[in-house]
Amino acid sequence: MSLFPSTLDEIDFWDLEMFTEGDPHQAWSILRDQAPVYWHEREGGEPFWAVTRYEDGRAVQGDPIVFSSENPGIRLRSADMINAYAGGMGRSMIGTDPPAHQPRRRVISHNFTPRSVADWEAEVRRIAQQCLASAAELGEFDFVTEVAHKVPAAVALLLIGVPESDWAYMTELEHMQITSDDSEFQKGRSRAETARQAQIEIHTYFSQLVRERMKKPGDDLLSQLLAGTADGEPIPFEDVVAEAGLLLAGGLDTTRAAASAGGMLPLLEHPGQMRRLREDPSLLGPAVEEFVRWASPIVHDARTVTRDVEFRGHRFETGQRVAVWMPSCNRDASQFHDPFAFDSARSPNRHLGFAHGEHFCLGAHLARLTLRVEFDELLRTFTDIELVGQPERVRSNFVGGLKRLPVRAKAA
Repeated sequence: MSLFPSTLDEIDFWDLEMFTEGDPHQAWSILRDQAPVYWHEREGGEPFWAVTRYEDGRAVQGDPIVFSSENPGIRLRSADMINAYAGGMGRSMIGTDPPAHQPRRRVISHNFTPRSVADWEAEVRRIAQQCLASAAELGEFDFVTEVAHKVPAAVALLLIGVPESDWAYMTELEHMQITSDDSEFQKGRSRAETARQAQIEIHTYFSQLVRERMKKPGDDLLSQLLAGTADGEPIPFEDVVAEAGLLLAGGLDTTRAAASAGGMLPLLEHPGQMRRLREDPSLLGPAVEEFVRWASPIVHDARTVTRDVEFRGHRFETGQRVAVWMPSCNRDASQFHDPFAFDSARSPNRHLGFAHGEHFCLGAHLARLTLRVEFDELLRTFTDIELVGQPERVRSNFVGGLKRLPVRAKAA
């Protein structure tokens, strides 16, 4: 196998070094051109159908009846993760199909409409200003840890109702769970042990927090889940706990990836586009869409085939796994003009960065607001920003982005 594959046989999505030291886009380009629906079977994990073209990705995500999000979930499993502990912890909406999905989603979806999200702008701006002021005092800092992660993390944890004193702890656990493939977060454990430990600690923490909300409800998302019903039935305790874990994951690492790998890094590499946004902040709306397309924070979105079906000339069998590779779909030349060019004014930009269909990202509007405000405040705060070290990518084939982006910034 190769970190820079040139043939189909050299492509191995279980070789995670390709995502840090190599070029997965080279692999995806080969697949789009030669085998857009490809049976990928390698020693590192479960076999699956790799889907790499835009329209095919939309077709899979848009058909939850044939392509299920339920057990074993939306993440491909590596060989040592197949038996990782995940039982007895409830089921969140991301692991449900119709007809169960929408009733559960509606319990809290009103918080994420454009009108409701707009009410958060002042608070998001306050958080962004606070994080950027702290970064400005440093002068030279890691953009990922000081800005790209802190801003969305604070917003998500506030919404969920996590006390500020626990933010750092929950952030660390979330990193352990989502990026358990990265040795930096394993601390001497295997990736299966890392994921299992994070799952248990997150479940334990939210179980206690949910019990507290049962006694003393507030206006946070946990309280709404406890008070809400799906199809006339209360949401089970364990499922409320699972929803809290989902909201934590959705609010932290995906927006962080869009801000760092999709926003800051390409703007540093294309200073003319950063200058254009600085001169006209109204362009930040379309720029945010390009941030998300460029980063495609969720690298793959897995489904399970529920019945034998023909798909693009291939026979998909019941129980087989299918993975939509979103970064590949978002560089498909049949959908995007000059797809490997970063264009902050790109229009139209119907990317799959927020997925499609039943599981379209619940927090998409909040993520857009957070990114727009964050970069608006960043361009106001700093007159000059430059890269001062090598960016480091997350070692994962599930949630991508950067884990380090060292910069030097001059405050206005």
